[in-house]
Amino acid sequence: MKYLMPLLLAAAFLVGCERLEGQLNITKDLKLVNSRGDTHLLRVGTYSADLRQSTFGKKIVLRLNNDSDEKFNFLIPEGSQIPSNGSFKYSSAQIGQKVDLAGTVRTVSTNGPVREAVQQCTYTEPVTVCVPTGPQGQVTCSTQMRTVYGQQWMRYYDRTSTQDVVLSIAAAGQAEESAQFTGANTWVDRVVLSQMPCR
Repeated sequence: MKYLMPLLLAAAFLVGCERLEGQLNITKDLKLVNSRGDTHLLRVGTYSADLRQSTFGKKIVLRLNNDSDEKFNFLIPEGSQIPSNGSFKYSSAQIGQKVDLAGTVRTVSTNGPVREAVQQCTYTEPVTVCVPTGPQGQVTCSTQMRTVYGQQWMRYYDRTSTQDVVLSIAAAGQAEESAQFTGANTWVDRVVLSQMPCR
């Protein structure tokens, strides 16, 4: 039997770079530079929007769910990290926009019961393949790897995580908030405690 160390998956801000759906509530007209480099005036109102972190974690991308799916990028300062639980704050000079950012992230995880199951899996094995190569019945053989479908016993539990994010946007150097994004996301990770080889 092959035992695996429990796979403890720490929650990260915007896990897997997935979009976090929510709303952007603008209380004061706001100017942001979009991903095409154009300055856009966002009027007071409530907009459907989503938030994601780039693949390498170097920026936050705010997208308005409008006809043009307009995107606004906020750089994440080198060496800093957005927490999975806690608060963060970046100035205009750090993020490449004429606004300051402040946010809070709250992630709560709960573990389900330990279960046992048999799942489908694949593995590779060597096979000898021979092909005719001459008029006298000569053949040439070689070893190739083929994919085989099998089954695998496993012992596991599912971890359900919920993440709430509040992002406050204010004009550079101003204490009063101009806009706020609120969103939430839920996902499930499978934590494998032990498993048999695939056969």
